[in-house]
Amino acid sequence: MKKIILSMLLLVIAGTASAQWHHDYRGPRVVYRDSNWVAPLIIGGIAGAVIANQNQQPVIVQQQPVYVQPQPVIVQRQTVCTEWKEIQTPDGQIYRERACSQ
Repeated sequence: MKKIILSMLLLVIAGTASAQWHHDYRGPRVVYRDSNWVAPLIIGGIAGAVIANQNQQPVIVQQQPVYVQPQPVIVQRQTVCTEWKEIQTPDGQIYRERACSQ
């Protein structure tokens, strides 16, 4: 920002360097000649460009890391059972059983 302001100041100084102050009965006034402002304006522009391009350091922007917490996966286990079987023992008793697993 300082370089831009300095460049603009140089352009203004270069432009007003070609102005001549005249005094008459109405007081001081600035009179610009037709073509004498071109050379100082070009020199001021070149000087401003040189100043603006000096010591330009690269701007490094580091992005903050984004941490994503994975959502827990809830798995409900289902119990799988076989069909009931009736089993008779040698003494004549009958009972039922089945096998289950998860």
